[in-house]
Amino acid sequence: MSSVPLLPKVAITGLGLVSPFGAGQTSFFSALADGRSALALHPELSSTLPGDLASQPVWAGRVPDFGADKAIEAGKRRRMPRLSQMAIVAAREAMGLQPGAASQDAALYRRYRPDRLGVVLGTGLGCVEYTIDFVRSFLSGGLAAASPAVFPYTVMNASAGLVAIELALTGPNITVNHRELSLAESIATGAELLLTNRADAVLCGGCDELGPWLYHGLWRLGALAPFLNEGDGAPLHPYESGSGGIVPGEGAAIVLLERADAETSAPCLGYLSGWARAGDSRHRIGWPTVAASDGQDPSHPPSAHLFSGAAQSIVQSVQSAGLRPEDVSYVAGAGNGTACDAIETAALRAALGQVAERVPISSILGQCGESLMSTGLRFGAALSALRSATLPGTTHCRTPDKTRSLPGLVRFPTPSSVEHVLIPTIAQGGGNVSLVVSRA
Repeated sequence: MSSVPLLPKVAITGLGLVSPFGAGQTSFFSALADGRSALALHPELSSTLPGDLASQPVWAGRVPDFGADKAIEAGKRRRMPRLSQMAIVAAREAMGLQPGAASQDAALYRRYRPDRLGVVLGTGLGCVEYTIDFVRSFLSGGLAAASPAVFPYTVMNASAGLVAIELALTGPNITVNHRELSLAESIATGAELLLTNRADAVLCGGCDELGPWLYHGLWRLGALAPFLNEGDGAPLHPYESGSGGIVPGEGAAIVLLERADAETSAPCLGYLSGWARAGDSRHRIGWPTVAASDGQDPSHPPSAHLFSGAAQSIVQSVQSAGLRPEDVSYVAGAGNGTACDAIETAALRAALGQVAERVPISSILGQCGESLMSTGLRFGAALSALRSATLPGTTHCRTPDKTRSLPGLVRFPTPSSVEHVLIPTIAQGGGNVSLVVSRA
């Protein structure tokens, strides 16, 4: 693979999180330090499943109360989808706003004009529960039953628009909808807005929500791990073989990006130092089946056509950061207990060579579940590792599968110096985005 141009570093000056651990960085970082899982049984999510399944508690990583009542005016909040509320709460934290503070109090407005402040929000499904309820009303009652007040929230860019309206950001406003890549692509796109001088600061990240209808859809697709309780906790075991399905999660993750050389930029949490994209040919739908699209034996390493683009994106992201494979301190992996783990493992081996046999890697998805925005929580974990010099563990990983994991797998939180973190994202359908985050 040929070398790629060096990219200017982009400063990460803010981070906002709404996760299954609650709102804010503090609760999320604390859970990573403890190796604690937020996956739990939720009877309300099974309500649309057929027959006896409708009364069965099911595993998920759901967001509890996240403080929207303190962050968003009551009148606006009553009309606003829960997904958009999560995005706004995360965006406010990324801007340094305390609960209850007015948006104009943010220091960001003293650094830049509002028309130079952009929003790039990634979402895999948008306000899917709102959309399904709207369509069901229309199908059952016709036009008279389809509320025009609900329709504006059924479009993919609803949350990005509401974030911009609520926070008075009048610069570029972009929505990215590309499956698991939605959030990673939003961060890369936000950085490129800065480097092309189309904005001075960009809130970028993503959000996705989990509800009964989405749970039903995932069940119909065969994407879910078994419902029943297990003796050792939730049935999501990163980098193992066995379950063949995911435990779904939800949340919002927003980062504030500014040019690293800007005189007015705030102190940074780290740098986005490299990113790259590439494509492969993989199964279009389903985490469990994505690696089996060529009918191969799942006990063998995947065929090269399933991961060569992923390897290319990793190589190019490292090169664009001006790094060598041996400079990577840690890989914030996407292990979710499905066949995708084997693709990630093969891609890392192809991209990093012998370094892959010793680089530390872990996945936090056993703590918060898998979703189309989980790259944002892995991004948060990368910043946590840089800040705390502690690698997150791989909760619920019992016995790693050698074809689905690397020798450097970190199973429990472990102190370690971290300079550069690789965040690979490999999507159903074949897309790949790789990010590199470096210490400030």
